[in-house]
Amino acid sequence: MEQQNFELNKQAFGSFLAQLRREKGWTQKDLAERLYVSDKAVSKWERGLSVPDVSLLLPLAELLGISVTELLEGRRLEEQQLPANEVEALVKKALTIPKEPVEVRRGRVKKYLPVYLVCNVLGAVEALAVWNLGWVSEKMGTLLWVSCFFGFFFGAYYFFTEEVLPSYYDENRINYIAQGAFRMNIPGVYFNNYNWPIILRWARIWTVVTALAMPPLFAVGTWIGKRVGVELGWGIWALYLGSMVLSIIVPAKKYEFHAPL
Repeated sequence: MEQQNFELNKQAFGSFLAQLRREKGWTQKDLAERLYVSDKAVSKWERGLSVPDVSLLLPLAELLGISVTELLEGRRLEEQQLPANEVEALVKKALTIPKEPVEVRRGRVKKYLPVYLVCNVLGAVEALAVWNLGWVSEKMGTLLWVSCFFGFFFGAYYFFTEEVLPSYYDENRINYIAQGAFRMNIPGVYFNNYNWPIILRWARIWTVVTALAMPPLFAVGTWIGKRVGVELGWGIWALYLGSMVLSIIVPAKKYEFHAPL
């Protein structure tokens, strides 16, 4: 089967983007701030010198009040929807999305799946033990199970997500991650292909440590709380959330300025 070659009309895209922005009464800086990118990036888009990363297309379209299809076409469309194959073709026109080879993804799953499962299973066993033995109060127990859920959910992302970000992250100062259903936005922290693998490494360590440490920590907190007459549950929960944020912020800031130009 002959492969079709698609090319996005950057000039039409840029002109349409500039028109929509002006209709909103926004400057390039206003739009840039809403997308957490630089106004220089918006200027390049509108001049047809470059196009946004594919991860920006949905939030950009939502801000402008149009569909992604209209954004890629560079014009407003009739109300009827395009056939699925035409929409797919438009998406292919937009950008080439860097994807890891299947072998790399499989290798990461093979490498990390045992660690992910073991730490979460052991954490759940510990939680069950302290719960059944009555070593945690009812409030502490609720927070403990919520922390187990958090660790299971975020750990799955940290362990198995792609370690390569689109090149757009290296060309701009972007403080959010949008990969599938996962969204992370930390003001003042900028992600790139130098610090992202290190962030994931720290986050994986955080997942393992907290999965194993939280059940005994809540048990000790309950024991101390009963003796001093103070409820420590929310303090331990704040420590848990704070450690999760720090596991991202510290490596991100430490290696932020080493991003490739």
